[in-house]
Formats: sequence, C-alpha cells, structure tokens
Amino acid sequence: MTTIKIEIEQENDVSLLKKVLTELGFKFILENEDLESSELSEREMIGINAGLQDVQEGRVFSHEYAKSRIEDKISQLRVKYGS
Repeated sequence: MTTIKIEIEQENDVSLLKKVLTELGFKFILENEDLESSELSEREMIGINAGLQDVQEGRVFSHEYAKSRIEDKISQLRVKYGS
C-alpha cells in the first residue's frame, strides 16, 4: 500500500478530487487537519446542547457511580441465580 498526502487550499477542489479518485477506483480517506477552524453542523450542535442540558438538569451520572451500580446489580443477580 502507498500513501499519498495532498494539501488542498481551495475547499471546492476537495469535491473534484473525490470524484476523480472514485472514478479511478481508488479507496481513499480524507483527513482534515484544520479542525480548529471547522464548523460543527446544526445536528452536532443540537446534540451537544442536549448533553449540556442533561448535565445541568442532573440526568448524568459519574463513571464511578455507574460502575458501582452495575457491580451491585451483578452481585444481586449472582445471589438470585446462584452463579
């Protein structure tokens, strides 16, 4: 396998490159190294805001609490079913 790295300055060139690579039958992965300047989609923002609201309204548990609850439930089931 050979990897080629191409730096593209113009955003509209990305779609053209994707089309050419697809037509040539190449498998490819596009990586965007400029993550700080990329914008989140509306759907992503809705999900983030919903998560923040869950935190504010107390519908989120810590990892330690959740793990403890799971371990307790497993112990109860072992007693009940004799495992």
